[in-house]
Amino acid sequence: MCYGASSFSVVVFLTCFKMYQITQKVRYVLKSLAAAGLCAGLALVFFAVAVPRFFDGDVARKSFVKALSAWSGGKVTLAGQLRIASFATLSVEASDVRFHDAPGLDPVQRGSAETVTAVVNLSSLLLGDLEYRKFVVSSPRFVLKRDAGGRAADELAAARLALTLVDRSSLPDIQLRDPVFYIADGALRPYRRVAFERITLKRPDSAAAAPFALSMRKPGFELAFKGERNGQKVSGQLKLVAAGDHPLAAHLIAALAPWETATGFSLEGDLTWSRERFSLDNASLSFGDRTATGVLALDVSDDPARLEGTLAYDTLDVTPMWAAARAAAAPSNGGEADGSPGVVSPPARVERRAVDLDIRLSADRLRAGAFEAGPVALAVSARSGHLSIDVAELALFGGNAIARVEIDPARPGALWVTGTAKRLDAGALASALQLPLSVRGPATVRLGLNVPLGAEAALPETGTASGSFALLFPLGGSLDGVAGRALGAAVAGPAPLATGRERFPFAAARIDGRLTSGGVDLDVQGQHEGQKIEGKLRIALPDAAVSGTLSTRREEAPVATSGASKGGAASGSVAARSSKLVLSGTAAAPVLSSHESSLSN
Repeated sequence: MCYGASSFSVVVFLTCFKMYQITQKVRYVLKSLAAAGLCAGLALVFFAVAVPRFFDGDVARKSFVKALSAWSGGKVTLAGQLRIASFATLSVEASDVRFHDAPGLDPVQRGSAETVTAVVNLSSLLLGDLEYRKFVVSSPRFVLKRDAGGRAADELAAARLALTLVDRSSLPDIQLRDPVFYIADGALRPYRRVAFERITLKRPDSAAAAPFALSMRKPGFELAFKGERNGQKVSGQLKLVAAGDHPLAAHLIAALAPWETATGFSLEGDLTWSRERFSLDNASLSFGDRTATGVLALDVSDDPARLEGTLAYDTLDVTPMWAAARAAAAPSNGGEADGSPGVVSPPARVERRAVDLDIRLSADRLRAGAFEAGPVALAVSARSGHLSIDVAELALFGGNAIARVEIDPARPGALWVTGTAKRLDAGALASALQLPLSVRGPATVRLGLNVPLGAEAALPETGTASGSFALLFPLGGSLDGVAGRALGAAVAGPAPLATGRERFPFAAARIDGRLTSGGVDLDVQGQHEGQKIEGKLRIALPDAAVSGTLSTRREEAPVATSGASKGGAASGSVAARSSKLVLSGTAAAPVLSSHESSLSN
């Protein structure tokens, strides 16, 4: 019994001790809440007393105007009311704000805004003064000095203006909502209206090399930049998107990738922007459904500007190169296809297509219209209108090709193509070129063609090209189908027809050709089962009518002759049987006739 009573007493003691601890904690929490409530009450009393004091009369108005004047560098007036916008954010709002001049925001000449909302810096309020840490300017209208846009794209002109604020803004955070800029590109040119959805500049430190963030947005265009400006140099991370057929895409592509077209365009990378040089390291570019990575640098210290760099594509589409070359060859409209004056790169003015190039390009795939090949590595160089493309490597029809493409201002309206391709799959080549022949074997192609650039076609018209080429089969091959059967019957007689033979094999062959506007002239040399085949053919374009002759020559066993040699052995001469074939019809269905044979010593 004593043991049970003792245990019960211990339990009661522990219970009471726990309740005491809980009571102490509750008292501590209640004291904390009371202290917080007291602070909140004091804060409310402070705001109830201090805020009306600061916003009474001209105190707030003068501080508001002072801050905006320091930002714009000129006279500012508040034609509307000044009121407390929000106690929660401690912000004030002024309506009908007018910037009579703005030397600190050069090239802005003057401006106005429907409302300007400023967020008060709480620490300044506690010290008995009014300072602002953020401004939101709604529906501002800024008139720029004439020619301040420098004939730049609208977005680039606005970007330059926003970048000016980096040096001259006394505010750490300013946002322009629905801003409109009025820009005139010359003394006698009318003003144009450039509207945005939002422009935001954040600069937590006023030091010259302090980091800042700039963002701009409008339909089809977004720009974001984080970095710093040190003197004449800006460096940081850039991300830009120009969707669809936005005009800025055409401007930037003309400056940074003139071989491309202005479909959807975006880029990002490490930007370095000085007075005369724009460079993008670790760059990632997107052209619609195609992407490229590498390094680009645009130097505008010379006229014309010079673009250098290296880009690696997933798919390189060279079809736009033909279109650009045709446009250059066609009667021009002064380089203003869209009616706008010239194209400007971010650092300085660069006329469209008037950019010297020194670019190395590589791609997993190469596309030219419906044709695809690859991988490919090439160098693009342009100087004073002379364009050259050196193909260092191109995987093509199972083989490898090297080539050079040139567009010379001295020979307007055409390009010159030279090159060599080895170990090509002749069948795949014939199929891709839609030739009316079925041929097999590893081939080597050498060509030198002058290709006119048509005004309408997506690719140059082969029928109007001129030049020479050579097709070699050093390891032999075969001609199949109708053409192979006809040639085999003509050379070997009717036996192949009886056996249904469709293939005409050859041990080696060489076809030298000359392409003119009227057709193709061919010089054929080959070997077939001990026979030499030679001839000259012509394929007229565009109906592929064939005309010409082929001669075959076979050496036969020696023919015995009378008399004996000095050593007493019989002598003889080698007999040669030759035949002549006349071709007509078409390349797809050739007709061979006048099969004549002769035997000669």
